[in-house]
Amino acid sequence: MKEKQRFLLVFLLTILITRIIVFFIPRTSFIYTDQFHHSYFGFMLLIVYIFIKNYYLLAVSLGLIIDQITQAPFYIAHLIGKGLAQPSFWYYWSNYTLISTLIIVIISVLIMWKYKK
Repeated sequence: MKEKQRFLLVFLLTILITRIIVFFIPRTSFIYTDQFHHSYFGFMLLIVYIFIKNYYLLAVSLGLIIDQITQAPFYIAHLIGKGLAQPSFWYYWSNYTLISTLIIVIISVLIMWKYKK
């Protein structure tokens, strides 16, 4: 398997595994109420990547970030009290989030496939 294919596989598996883990976490868990998201881990890993330069670490960090990027504007607006939509619209398992994340993943894969060496 080529390096580009392994990179994409790790990227996609990161999103899939994250979705599966979150699906099985009970809705009463602190994870749903603590305001700490897995995209934060993605940003931390991205900073680590700057120093380590491991492409698989980059794939994992991008997967964690991309999985939540479409929710960011709604979440930030919600934090500052200027809600753009009801939370049920942009929560993790809403139709909006699932469809928009799928679109972003497809766009990301196409971009990575085209520009990754």
